[in-house]
Amino acid sequence: MKTLPAPTKKRLAVLFQFLSQFGEEKVTSAHIASKTGWTEATVRRDISLIGGAAGGKGGYVSSVLRQKISCAIGIFEKAAPKKCCLVGLGRLGSVLLESPTFDNSSFYLVAGFDSSSNRTEILRSTIPLYPTAQMEKIIRAEKIAFALLAVPSDCAQKAAERLVACGIKGIVNYTNTILSLPSDVVVENVSPSLVLASISAKLYGI
Repeated sequence: MKTLPAPTKKRLAVLFQFLSQFGEEKVTSAHIASKTGWTEATVRRDISLIGGAAGGKGGYVSSVLRQKISCAIGIFEKAAPKKCCLVGLGRLGSVLLESPTFDNSSFYLVAGFDSSSNRTEILRSTIPLYPTAQMEKIIRAEKIAFALLAVPSDCAQKAAERLVACGIKGIVNYTNTILSLPSDVVVENVSPSLVLASISAKLYGI
């Protein structure tokens, strides 16, 4: 199998999650396109790159397609749990603490960090909360590989650099700052303003 382009891998990861609601049912490229915003041609091309036969009018068997995606990009439903931490416990961070984001996934939060010791003591949480002064110690001790970054934007770059120095390899960036980090660190920018700017550019070309 050829090496998959990064955009294809990203779409396949989304498709893997989307297909989970269909079980053994069939789903067509037209239906996938209508729910994801991709074109039917893009859907069919991505699937063909992982050895999926054309769905035709009958569509693809969801469970079979999920298995192909799993093998192609390394998503395994019974994979070993992957530890994550949350940096920044302000309004957004406190919501993320109790959100069902990690339900039915192999990722789970094991630590939260904030520059305010008072905040870490007051917030109620099912996971341990620590001042950022303990970030290096806890991340290394727990062998955490992923982080959710929800600090103020003007603190984001420095916080991200500290995370990388601790061994973090993947960051979900909720801030408006475009991070400059080593090429072996994977960053996904999910700030609403950045995502909306991307959507606007696609819609209006601006």
